[in-house]
Amino acid sequence: MALNMTPPRPKTPLAIVAVFLAFFSVTTRAQTPRDYLNTPVNAAAFFFDFVNNNSETAAESDIPLPNNVTVIRVGVATILWSFPLAGRYGGVAVSGGYIGVKVTGPLGEVSNSGFSDPSIAFHANIFGAPALHKDQIAQAIPKTFSSFHLTVNVPLGSYDRNSPVNTGANRWAFNPVLNLSITPDKGVSWFDLYAGALFFTNNNAFQGNNQLSQNPLVTFSGFYSHNIGKRMFLGAGVSYDNGGESYSNNIPQDNAANGFRPGVTLSRGRTIWRYRLTLRYELTGTTPDSAPTNSLFAVRLSGPLF
Repeated sequence: MALNMTPPRPKTPLAIVAVFLAFFSVTTRAQTPRDYLNTPVNAAAFFFDFVNNNSETAAESDIPLPNNVTVIRVGVATILWSFPLAGRYGGVAVSGGYIGVKVTGPLGEVSNSGFSDPSIAFHANIFGAPALHKDQIAQAIPKTFSSFHLTVNVPLGSYDRNSPVNTGANRWAFNPVLNLSITPDKGVSWFDLYAGALFFTNNNAFQGNNQLSQNPLVTFSGFYSHNIGKRMFLGAGVSYDNGGESYSNNIPQDNAANGFRPGVTLSRGRTIWRYRLTLRYELTGTTPDSAPTNSLFAVRLSGPLF
Protein backbone atom coordinates (compact mmCIF):
# COMPACT_ATOMS: atom_id res chain seq x y z
CA MET A 1 0.00 0.00 0.00
CA ALA A 2 1.41 3.39 -1.01
CA LEU A 3 0.58 6.62 0.76
CA ASN A 4 -0.52 9.60 -1.33
CA MET A 5 2.00 12.28 -0.43
CA THR A 6 0.60 14.87 -2.88
CA PRO A 7 0.13 18.11 -0.93
CA PRO A 8 -3.33 19.70 -0.98
CA ARG A 9 -3.91 22.26 -3.70
CA PRO A 10 -3.73 25.78 -2.31
CA LYS A 11 -6.69 28.04 -2.86
CA THR A 12 -6.56 31.79 -3.15
CA PRO A 13 -9.21 33.63 -1.12
CA LEU A 14 -8.77 36.79 -3.19
CA ALA A 15 -9.61 34.82 -6.31
CA ILE A 16 -12.96 34.11 -4.72
CA VAL A 17 -13.52 37.82 -4.10
CA ALA A 18 -12.74 38.49 -7.75
CA VAL A 19 -15.28 35.90 -8.81
CA PHE A 20 -17.89 37.37 -6.48
CA LEU A 21 -17.54 40.50 -8.62
CA ALA A 22 -17.67 38.46 -11.82
CA PHE A 23 -20.88 36.75 -10.74
CA PHE A 24 -22.24 40.08 -9.57
CA SER A 25 -21.81 41.54 -13.05
CA VAL A 26 -24.10 38.76 -14.26
CA THR A 27 -26.78 39.40 -11.65
CA THR A 28 -26.58 43.12 -12.34
CA ARG A 29 -27.42 42.42 -15.96
CA ALA A 30 -29.69 39.51 -15.02
CA GLN A 31 -32.69 39.12 -17.23
CA THR A 32 -36.09 40.34 -16.05
CA PRO A 33 -39.57 40.19 -17.55
CA ARG A 34 -40.07 42.19 -20.76
CA ASP A 35 -36.42 43.19 -21.11
CA TYR A 36 -36.51 43.45 -24.89
CA LEU A 37 -39.96 44.71 -25.81
CA ASN A 38 -39.99 46.58 -29.11
CA THR A 39 -39.18 50.31 -28.91
CA PRO A 40 -39.15 52.98 -31.64
CA VAL A 41 -36.26 52.99 -34.10
CA ASN A 42 -34.14 56.06 -34.85
CA ALA A 43 -34.55 57.06 -31.21
CA ALA A 44 -32.41 57.21 -28.07
CA ALA A 45 -33.33 55.94 -24.61
CA PHE A 46 -31.63 56.08 -21.22
CA PHE A 47 -31.51 53.59 -18.36
CA PHE A 48 -30.20 54.21 -14.86
CA ASP A 49 -29.78 51.20 -12.57
CA PHE A 50 -28.96 51.10 -8.89
CA VAL A 51 -28.21 47.63 -7.50
CA ASN A 52 -27.49 46.47 -3.95
CA ASN A 53 -26.15 42.93 -3.59
CA ASN A 54 -25.36 41.00 -0.39
CA SER A 55 -23.39 37.72 -0.59
CA GLU A 56 -22.82 35.58 2.49
CA THR A 57 -20.87 32.35 2.94
CA ALA A 58 -21.76 30.03 5.80
CA ALA A 59 -19.17 29.21 8.46
CA GLU A 60 -19.28 25.53 7.40
CA SER A 61 -18.79 26.36 3.71
CA ASP A 62 -15.96 24.51 1.98
CA ILE A 63 -14.80 27.55 0.01
CA PRO A 64 -11.75 29.47 1.24
CA LEU A 65 -13.82 32.47 2.35
CA PRO A 66 -16.11 30.97 5.01
CA ASN A 67 -18.25 33.18 7.23
CA ASN A 68 -17.78 36.27 5.07
CA VAL A 69 -20.25 38.92 3.96
CA THR A 70 -19.74 40.82 0.70
CA VAL A 71 -21.81 43.97 0.06
CA ILE A 72 -21.68 45.50 -3.41
CA ARG A 73 -23.47 48.66 -4.51
CA VAL A 74 -23.39 49.87 -8.08
CA GLY A 75 -24.89 52.61 -10.20
CA VAL A 76 -24.93 52.10 -13.98
CA ALA A 77 -25.99 54.54 -16.69
CA THR A 78 -26.87 53.28 -20.18
CA ILE A 79 -27.70 55.02 -23.45
CA LEU A 80 -29.44 52.96 -26.14
CA TRP A 81 -29.76 53.95 -29.81
CA SER A 82 -32.24 51.89 -31.82
CA PHE A 83 -32.28 51.62 -35.61
CA PRO A 84 -33.72 49.51 -38.46
CA LEU A 85 -31.72 46.36 -39.21
CA ALA A 86 -32.87 44.50 -42.33
CA GLY A 87 -36.38 45.78 -41.70
CA ARG A 88 -36.40 44.65 -38.06
CA TYR A 89 -35.46 46.16 -34.73
CA GLY A 90 -31.76 46.70 -34.01
CA GLY A 91 -29.91 48.61 -31.33
CA VAL A 92 -26.60 49.44 -29.73
CA ALA A 93 -26.11 50.49 -26.10
CA VAL A 94 -23.17 51.89 -24.15
CA SER A 95 -22.98 51.52 -20.35
CA GLY A 96 -20.70 52.75 -17.58
CA GLY A 97 -20.93 52.56 -13.82
CA TYR A 98 -19.41 53.09 -10.39
CA ILE A 99 -19.07 50.30 -7.80
CA GLY A 100 -18.50 50.18 -4.07
CA VAL A 101 -17.57 46.82 -2.53
CA LYS A 102 -16.94 45.76 1.07
CA VAL A 103 -15.91 42.30 2.28
CA THR A 104 -16.20 41.60 6.02
CA GLY A 105 -15.07 38.40 7.72
CA PRO A 106 -12.98 36.80 10.46
CA LEU A 107 -9.81 38.32 9.00
CA GLY A 108 -11.17 41.87 9.02
CA GLU A 109 -12.65 44.18 6.41
CA VAL A 110 -11.55 44.98 2.86
CA SER A 111 -13.27 47.68 0.82
CA ASN A 112 -12.80 49.60 -2.38
CA SER A 113 -14.72 51.77 -4.82
CA GLY A 114 -14.18 52.86 -8.39
CA PHE A 115 -15.41 52.71 -11.96
CA SER A 116 -16.65 49.41 -13.35
CA ASP A 117 -15.64 48.14 -16.76
CA PRO A 118 -17.74 49.90 -19.42
CA SER A 119 -19.71 47.76 -21.84
CA ILE A 120 -21.21 47.93 -25.30
CA ALA A 121 -24.24 45.84 -26.25
CA PHE A 122 -25.62 44.94 -29.66
CA HIS A 123 -29.25 43.93 -30.22
CA ALA A 124 -30.79 42.29 -33.29
CA ASN A 125 -34.32 41.00 -33.69
CA ILE A 126 -34.73 37.56 -35.30
CA PHE A 127 -38.50 37.63 -35.80
CA GLY A 128 -41.60 39.38 -34.48
CA ALA A 129 -40.22 42.88 -33.78
CA PRO A 130 -40.36 45.02 -36.94
CA ALA A 131 -38.67 48.40 -37.19
CA LEU A 132 -41.36 50.83 -35.99
CA HIS A 133 -41.10 54.60 -35.63
CA LYS A 134 -42.51 56.53 -32.68
CA ASP A 135 -45.78 57.34 -34.42
CA GLN A 136 -46.31 53.68 -35.35
CA ILE A 137 -45.50 51.86 -32.15
CA ALA A 138 -48.50 53.10 -30.15
CA GLN A 139 -50.88 51.40 -32.63
CA ALA A 140 -48.79 48.22 -33.03
CA ILE A 141 -50.19 44.99 -31.58
CA PRO A 142 -47.51 43.17 -29.52
CA LYS A 143 -46.72 39.66 -30.69
CA THR A 144 -44.30 36.85 -29.95
CA PHE A 145 -40.70 37.68 -30.88
CA SER A 146 -37.12 36.50 -30.54
CA SER A 147 -33.85 38.46 -30.50
CA PHE A 148 -30.10 38.04 -30.13
CA HIS A 149 -27.99 40.23 -27.84
CA LEU A 150 -24.23 40.48 -27.31
CA THR A 151 -22.65 42.49 -24.49
CA VAL A 152 -18.89 43.10 -24.45
CA ASN A 153 -17.18 44.32 -21.26
CA VAL A 154 -14.06 46.38 -21.97
CA PRO A 155 -11.26 46.27 -19.32
CA LEU A 156 -11.10 50.02 -18.67
CA GLY A 157 -12.45 50.10 -15.11
CA SER A 158 -10.51 50.94 -11.95
CA TYR A 159 -7.84 48.32 -11.35
CA ASP A 160 -4.73 48.02 -9.18
CA ARG A 161 -2.83 44.74 -9.38
CA ASN A 162 -1.74 45.17 -5.76
CA SER A 163 -5.21 45.89 -4.36
CA PRO A 164 -7.03 43.01 -2.61
CA VAL A 165 -10.35 44.04 -4.22
CA ASN A 166 -10.95 45.81 -7.53
CA THR A 167 -14.02 47.17 -9.25
CA GLY A 168 -12.55 46.67 -12.73
CA ALA A 169 -11.79 43.13 -13.89
CA ASN A 170 -8.70 43.78 -16.08
CA ARG A 171 -10.02 41.29 -18.62
CA TRP A 172 -12.53 41.15 -21.44
CA ALA A 173 -15.92 39.48 -20.99
CA PHE A 174 -18.44 38.47 -23.66
CA ASN A 175 -22.09 37.80 -22.88
CA PRO A 176 -24.30 36.47 -25.73
CA VAL A 177 -28.02 36.09 -24.87
CA LEU A 178 -30.94 34.70 -26.87
CA ASN A 179 -34.50 35.55 -25.84
CA LEU A 180 -37.91 34.17 -26.79
CA SER A 181 -40.83 36.28 -25.57
CA ILE A 182 -44.30 34.78 -25.98
CA THR A 183 -47.58 36.65 -25.56
CA PRO A 184 -50.86 34.69 -25.80
CA ASP A 185 -53.06 37.79 -25.44
CA LYS A 186 -51.54 40.65 -27.47
CA GLY A 187 -49.21 41.93 -24.77
CA VAL A 188 -51.40 41.64 -21.67
CA SER A 189 -49.18 38.83 -20.39
CA TRP A 190 -45.75 37.55 -21.43
CA PHE A 191 -43.68 34.40 -21.02
CA ASP A 192 -40.00 35.39 -21.34
CA LEU A 193 -37.29 32.76 -21.84
CA TYR A 194 -33.57 33.61 -21.89
CA ALA A 195 -30.45 31.55 -22.53
CA GLY A 196 -26.97 33.03 -22.29
CA ALA A 197 -23.35 32.54 -21.36
CA LEU A 198 -20.47 34.64 -20.06
CA PHE A 199 -16.96 34.10 -21.46
CA PHE A 200 -13.82 35.59 -19.91
CA THR A 201 -10.28 36.25 -21.04
CA ASN A 202 -7.47 35.87 -18.50
CA ASN A 203 -6.35 38.49 -16.00
CA ASN A 204 -2.53 38.26 -16.02
CA ALA A 205 -2.04 40.99 -13.40
CA PHE A 206 -3.95 39.40 -10.55
CA GLN A 207 -2.41 40.17 -7.16
CA GLY A 208 0.86 41.17 -8.75
CA ASN A 209 1.87 39.01 -11.68
CA ASN A 210 -0.42 36.06 -11.02
CA GLN A 211 -3.00 34.79 -13.47
CA LEU A 212 -6.74 34.61 -12.79
CA SER A 213 -8.73 32.58 -15.31
CA GLN A 214 -12.34 31.46 -15.31
CA ASN A 215 -14.53 28.91 -17.05
CA PRO A 216 -17.62 30.08 -18.96
CA LEU A 217 -20.74 30.70 -16.90
CA VAL A 218 -24.05 29.54 -18.41
CA THR A 219 -27.36 31.14 -17.45
CA PHE A 220 -31.02 30.29 -18.11
CA SER A 221 -34.04 32.36 -17.07
CA GLY A 222 -37.81 32.09 -17.34
CA PHE A 223 -40.46 34.62 -16.28
CA TYR A 224 -44.17 35.22 -16.39
CA SER A 225 -45.56 38.75 -16.20
CA HIS A 226 -49.05 40.24 -16.38
CA ASN A 227 -50.41 43.75 -16.75
CA ILE A 228 -52.01 45.46 -13.78
CA GLY A 229 -54.16 48.17 -15.31
CA LYS A 230 -52.67 50.16 -18.18
CA ARG A 231 -49.46 51.39 -16.57
CA MET A 232 -48.05 48.56 -14.45
CA PHE A 233 -47.02 44.93 -14.67
CA LEU A 234 -45.95 42.35 -12.12
CA GLY A 235 -43.61 39.50 -12.99
CA ALA A 236 -42.05 36.48 -11.29
CA GLY A 237 -39.61 33.81 -12.40
CA VAL A 238 -36.33 32.07 -11.81
CA SER A 239 -32.77 32.09 -13.17
CA TYR A 240 -30.27 29.24 -13.12
CA ASP A 241 -26.48 29.69 -13.18
CA ASN A 242 -23.98 26.92 -13.86
CA GLY A 243 -20.19 26.92 -14.21
CA GLY A 244 -17.82 29.84 -13.91
CA GLU A 245 -15.17 28.12 -11.77
CA SER A 246 -12.07 30.29 -11.38
CA TYR A 247 -8.39 29.32 -11.39
CA SER A 248 -5.50 31.07 -9.72
CA ASN A 249 -2.31 30.19 -11.61
CA ASN A 250 -4.21 27.18 -13.04
CA ILE A 251 -5.18 25.95 -9.56
CA PRO A 252 -8.96 25.36 -9.44
CA GLN A 253 -10.76 27.25 -6.68
CA ASP A 254 -13.79 24.92 -6.38
CA ASN A 255 -16.21 27.84 -6.63
CA ALA A 256 -18.40 26.99 -9.61
CA ALA A 257 -21.97 28.24 -9.55
CA ASN A 258 -24.83 25.74 -9.60
CA GLY A 259 -28.04 27.19 -8.26
CA PHE A 260 -31.37 28.89 -8.83
CA ARG A 261 -32.26 32.54 -8.23
CA PRO A 262 -36.00 33.18 -7.96
CA GLY A 263 -37.03 36.80 -8.36
CA VAL A 264 -39.97 39.19 -8.61
CA THR A 265 -40.29 42.39 -10.66
CA LEU A 266 -42.71 45.30 -10.37
CA SER A 267 -42.71 47.96 -13.09
CA ARG A 268 -44.76 51.12 -13.51
CA GLY A 269 -44.71 53.63 -16.35
CA ARG A 270 -46.94 56.21 -17.98
CA THR A 271 -47.06 54.56 -21.41
CA ILE A 272 -44.95 52.14 -23.42
CA TRP A 273 -42.53 54.93 -24.43
CA ARG A 274 -42.44 57.26 -21.43
CA TYR A 275 -40.56 57.14 -18.14
CA ARG A 276 -40.77 53.85 -16.29
CA LEU A 277 -39.68 52.76 -12.80
CA THR A 278 -38.85 49.07 -12.29
CA LEU A 279 -38.08 47.28 -9.02
CA ARG A 280 -36.42 43.86 -8.89
CA TYR A 281 -35.63 41.50 -6.00
CA GLU A 282 -33.75 38.19 -6.20
CA LEU A 283 -32.68 35.61 -3.64
CA THR A 284 -30.79 32.34 -4.03
CA GLY A 285 -33.11 29.34 -3.94
CA THR A 286 -30.56 26.50 -3.86
CA THR A 287 -27.04 26.96 -2.53
CA PRO A 288 -24.27 24.33 -2.90
CA ASP A 289 -21.38 24.42 -0.44
CA SER A 290 -19.18 26.15 -2.99
CA ALA A 291 -21.50 29.12 -3.61
CA PRO A 292 -22.60 32.04 -1.46
CA THR A 293 -26.13 32.99 -0.52
CA ASN A 294 -27.08 36.11 -2.46
CA SER A 295 -29.82 38.69 -2.19
CA LEU A 296 -30.20 41.46 -4.71
CA PHE A 297 -32.38 44.57 -4.88
CA ALA A 298 -32.37 46.68 -8.03
CA VAL A 299 -34.08 49.91 -9.11
CA ARG A 300 -34.24 51.03 -12.75
CA LEU A 301 -35.42 54.34 -14.19
CA SER A 302 -35.77 54.39 -17.97
CA GLY A 303 -37.29 56.48 -20.71
CA PRO A 304 -36.66 58.41 -23.93
CA LEU A 305 -33.52 60.53 -24.03
CA PHE A 306 -35.07 62.87 -26.57
